[in-house]
Amino acid sequence: MAKLTNIVIHCSDSEFGCASEIDRWHKNRGWSGIGYHFVILNGLIVPKTGYQARLHLDCMDGSIEVGRKIDGDNWVSTNEQGAHALGFNAKSIGICLIGVRDFTPRQMSALRTLVSELCIHYGLTAKNVVGHYETPKAGGKTCPNFDMQAFRDSL
Repeated sequence: MAKLTNIVIHCSDSEFGCASEIDRWHKNRGWSGIGYHFVILNGLIVPKTGYQARLHLDCMDGSIEVGRKIDGDNWVSTNEQGAHALGFNAKSIGICLIGVRDFTPRQMSALRTLVSELCIHYGLTAKNVVGHYETPKAGGKTCPNFDMQAFRDSL
């Protein structure tokens, strides 16, 4: 059990998705389930592939879904530990934005609100909020593909 010290921001690197879809993807990789604690949707639930119709639900844009459960105290227990940032999983909350590079205004607003509330609840500050690419073992990842300093400044 470790003290919660960070919030790590990610992107799904997919144009569509939701918490249940990411849970399926992560289980297919051999993980126990979704590695993120929260997922922020962009409204695109089903991609346009082949003859399949694209399903975009504007009302879902910016919706926040719970992934891996957390109990609300300042300690990350084994069953709460994420699988999202090597070396940070035991001490952080992982938030994933659905998308690759372009995130909707509703997603960014939801992210700011969620991160602000989590910081207040857990006694964290903007400096405790990092992008996956800013973690020491990110392995060259660019996720979440936006300027984290500008995001921290907006909090």
